Amino acid sequence: MGLEGFDPGATQAAILAKRRAVTKGGTTGTTDTGRAPPPPPPPGGGAGPTPFAQTQAGLTFAAEQQRQLLAIQRQNQEALVRQQQRDTLVRQQQEQVFQRQQLQRRIAEEQRIRVEERERTRQANISSLRAERQGAFVQLMKSGDQARAVMFALGYGPENDAFDVRARQLGTTVQELRGAQALRGTTQEALSRVLNRQVTIGREGVRGLGTAISSARQFVQGGADIQTLLTSAFGVGSLREGERPGMSARRMSELIAEVVPQGVL
Repeated sequence: MGLEGFDPGATQAAILAKRRAVTKGGTTGTTDTGRAPPPPPPPGGGAGPTPFAQTQAGLTFAAEQQRQLLAIQRQNQEALVRQQQRDTLVRQQQEQVFQRQQLQRRIAEEQRIRVEERERTRQANISSLRAERQGAFVQLMKSGDQARAVMFALGYGPENDAFDVRARQLGTTVQELRGAQALRGTTQEALSRVLNRQVTIGREGVRGLGTAISSARQFVQGGADIQTLLTSAFGVGSLREGERPGMSARRMSELIAEVVPQGVL
């Protein structure tokens, strides 16, 4: 058909009438192209995939993750308990070491105090022994037994033995008394001058005295002081081989009386 008989207005009117019919539901279910219309969109504004967390695999994975998390928490808790136990054990060991050190210090301190106390007691006993020995020396001098006093002051003779034993028990030794050497020198000089021979005083006693009879003249003529000195010297005597040991004052007087005229003594 040619363009001479085409009415544009009629065609446009037919298209509008058809659109109105479709809008009002008066269509037959086909488009002007002859195809069925597309299905309506799903509720909610559009279609989409199901989230993984809502799938069976997602739920299984989440459960496994939760199980592993609980296992890690349990392991951490057990590790914490073990660490706390180790820390407690370390503290207990440190406390035991501290208590043991404190005990050792206390024992050492008590031992130190006991040692100091024993030493103070020992020193006090030594001082007492020295005072007693000094007193014994003074008594010997007062008694006129000068030769024996000299030996005692030097640390010799039987009178000194008892003090020597006590001194050794106290961990010390008997020392010379002050002035012992000077006293020995003057006593030896006096005896040597009276007897006109060399007389010495030492560990073995009084040496060089001779016999009592040979000293009778000096004894008789010397007076009370000389007689006291000779009596002391002969009383001590000598332990040296070939010399005479000590004798009593009575025996010395008897020997001298044998050579001295009757009535002189």
